[in-house]
Amino acid sequence: MSQDNNPKAVYLFTMPQQFPCGPGSACCGPIGQTEEEIQKLKESLEKELGVSVEVKNVIKGEDMRAFRSILGIFRTFGPMSLPIISIGEEIVSMGNPTPEEAVAVVRETLTEKGIL
Repeated sequence: MSQDNNPKAVYLFTMPQQFPCGPGSACCGPIGQTEEEIQKLKESLEKELGVSVEVKNVIKGEDMRAFRSILGIFRTFGPMSLPIISIGEEIVSMGNPTPEEAVAVVRETLTEKGIL
């Protein structure tokens, strides 16, 4: 198992916010997460649960080399699947949870695994 694939590690898979039709375009809105959204989610998980959260950018090849299943989900469902939160390879959340929802689902999963 590679270091990037630690079964106890909490990973946050995101995509920096982009404007596919251009900023201010009326045809579609932004996709991805702002730096503030990513940071707030990461800090909430770390502070509330005492875990280390590693942020991975799904469009960066070197970040995703060890996470082919996550990349497959992103390719299938697109930006709406993000952020994806996993513990090791187990996906515990997809979509855009509030920090409180993310903490609750990660806490439940870590408790079930006997890690918390």
